Amino acid sequence: MKEGIIIKKKNKSLNEFLNIKNIDENFLYTQDNKVIAFIKIYPINTELFSEEELENKMDSMSVEFSNEQYPYSIFVIPRKVDISDYIKEQERLKKNIQDEISIKIVEKRIIATHELVADKNIIENEFYLYIWEDDSENVKEKILKRANNWRKRFKDCGFETEILEKTQIILLAKSFTIPEFARKESVDYDDSIVRIRRRSVRNKQNI
Repeated sequence: MKEGIIIKKKNKSLNEFLNIKNIDENFLYTQDNKVIAFIKIYPINTELFSEEELENKMDSMSVEFSNEQYPYSIFVIPRKVDISDYIKEQERLKKNIQDEISIKIVEKRIIATHELVADKNIIENEFYLYIWEDDSENVKEKILKRANNWRKRFKDCGFETEILEKTQIILLAKSFTIPEFARKESVDYDDSIVRIRRRSVRNKQNI
């Protein structure tokens, strides 16, 4: 009679798989006792800059990033362009105009926008910076202070930002499990998210 060993696999919950213990207010709490805050960075159109303006923008941001004394990480998520707000605006415009020619122009504009996005599969990038601390007393105040400091520095460089709240963090976490960008079999999702991680400037060998 042969003896065998039966190994029972423990099924992990989605929260365990993603290392998420809880999400509350502006913070994500991890299973390994970290508290994380996320900052969304709204992009700017650099095509409108002169060469000198672009160099100045890059120099100013380089200074801000190099002066940071605490760990942070940046990732970029590509998504399909959301035209819903634009279409709603055009629909409202169509209701408020009277002459037939203007109505036809708006209708053609709506159709052309749908066709452009459908045919080209246009992608836009979303930029996020996140910071973290070990879970401890007053950790929320400490992280919010750091987050607001980051926001001020981005504002000084001409970038609009916002600190994500609970619902936004949940949606961001879901994008890693059901990514909108990974709808085609030919897309490698692991290669679609760009991550830039900086541990600390205190030890330059760790950068």
